[in-house]
Parts: sequence; C-alpha cells; structure tokens
Amino acid sequence: MNPIRRQIIRATAGVAGLAAWPASSRAQAGAWPSKPVTLVSPYNPGGTNDVPARLFGDGFEKLLGQRFIIRNQPGAAAIVGSKAVMAAPPDGYTLLSTNIGGMVVQAAAKNPAPYHPLKDFTPIVQFVQGAIFIGVNAELPVKDVGELIAMAKKEPGKLTYSSAGSGSFGNLMGEYFKMLTGTDILHVPGKGSASAALEMKAGRINLMFDPIVLPQSTDGRIRVLAVAGRERTTSVPNIPTVREAGGPDMDLQGWFGLFGPAGLPAEVVGKLEQASRTVIADPEIQKKFLALGISPVMLDTAAFRARIETDYRLITEIITKAKLTID
Repeated sequence: MNPIRRQIIRATAGVAGLAAWPASSRAQAGAWPSKPVTLVSPYNPGGTNDVPARLFGDGFEKLLGQRFIIRNQPGAAAIVGSKAVMAAPPDGYTLLSTNIGGMVVQAAAKNPAPYHPLKDFTPIVQFVQGAIFIGVNAELPVKDVGELIAMAKKEPGKLTYSSAGSGSFGNLMGEYFKMLTGTDILHVPGKGSASAALEMKAGRINLMFDPIVLPQSTDGRIRVLAVAGRERTTSVPNIPTVREAGGPDMDLQGWFGLFGPAGLPAEVVGKLEQASRTVIADPEIQKKFLALGISPVMLDTAAFRARIETDYRLITEIITKAKLTID
C-alpha cells in the first residue's frame, strides 16, 4: 500500500468512535441538514489537507445525521475547488475544507485576486493548526538549518525546493525563507504536497516547507531540520525551531479551516461550530492529529475571522518585500 494512503487511513480510523457517543450529545434535528452535504477539499487526495476534511467530515456525519461527501477538486493551487464553493448557494450544502495557502496566500498573491477570504466566503472555524516543518532529502549533506543556508549561499541557484504547487503556502514559506536568509533556491512546483514529498524522497528535489514533511520522514529518506515557529510544537518537542537550528526567526503557522459561501445562515454556522468543537474534543481524534504533527487547536468563528485578517496583512507584506510573483 502507498505509505501516504496508509497514513491517511490510520489518521481517519479514529472517527469510528464518535458513533458510540451518547445520542444526547448529537445535534438536534432541524432545518439543516436535511440532505447530504458536499465538503470540498481543493487538493489531490492523499495530501495533508485531506486529513482534516475526512476526520471532521466523518465526525459531522455521526453528529448531524447526514452524509458528508468529501469531494477532492484540485487545480491552480486550490483556486478551482475554492471558487466552486464560492459560487455555490449559501445554504450549507456545499462547504470548503482548506488551509491558509489555498485561502489567504492565493487572495494576497494573485492580481487580480481570485477571491477574498472574508468577503467571498463565510469563515466557520479553524479546525486545527499545522506546524510547518523544513525537511531535506536525507542524502543532502546538511544537519541543521545553518548548514542548509551555508550550502545555498555557496552554490546559488543549485538547491531546489518543492511545494503543493505555485502559489501554495509551501511556496510562500520557501520565498519567505529565501528573503530572510538572502539565498537563491529554485522553486519546482509539485502536483500536491504528497507527490512533492515523493519527489524529495527520490532525490529529485532537495527540500520542502510543509506539514507533510514530518509523517513522510519515518522511513529515513527525509531529514526534518526544524519547525517554522517561535516555539517547538508539543507533538514533536525534539525538533528545534528554525532559529534554534541556526536560521532566522520564522513565525507563520499553517492552519486548516472550514468555510462556506458568503452569506451562510447563522444557524448553519452555529451547528458546524458546535459539531467541530465536539469532534476535536475526542482524545482519539486529537491523537491522530498529533501523530501527524498537527495541533488540535480550534478557533471559533469570531477568533478565526480575526486570525485571517492578521494573516492576510502579514502575507501581503511578505509577498511585497520578497517581490514574489505567483503565476
């Protein structure tokens, strides 16, 4: 079995426990949902973004009593699937499970912007927070970020990094790293984070900035150098921060969240927020996320909206300072 598929299966296996929860904990019947709900994941199946979509989608089924159908709709670094949800009726039957790259980076980087995260969508909740890890092919002769920077400066343009695609969060983090370190590293866009990680394992790409770096490092073909945050992540406290590993101070966290089209009714938002809180409170679900290096940190609707506003400003600043052009 493909190791990425195996990781996803292990992650989603814990959802079955929700079925055994007392009926009193489930959402009361109401006007919504009265039919199956489509939950769009705007990336290829098997990547990092699929884990929250499938864990929460399955949990919502148990709690809300309707099917939540996961529809992978990749393309243009999440723009295709995101715009499909943006154009859907705001009735709660088409939702979006995406991340900071697909939602905020695309909006800040493209000209014209394909959408605005707060004007064209209804932010519902931040599902979880995903630490961004810097990983290199294990054959690359560097043991920490300081050595990686030294190699990149010694041979400008020789090293390559990949990401889920042009305009993805991994692309932004790579350019942010180059800006902070004064290095020249070539971006080679991937077709999703899972396939990019396989390219790095095979030695065709040197490094990545992505949550998937951690679970894909278990076979020894990827070396994890650091986590891009001011503090170590609780799931893998042995991995140093970029600063501790000899690099600059990087502090831009990834997240995965739930959105609907603009104008989503308050009733729908409220039920999904309540259901999300119940799903993430399950210890088995938390363990599945922590095993992937993803922190079970949920933000409610108001806090999630405030975070998006802050991230949008910071990412716009990074793009401007780095003179980043995303096709």
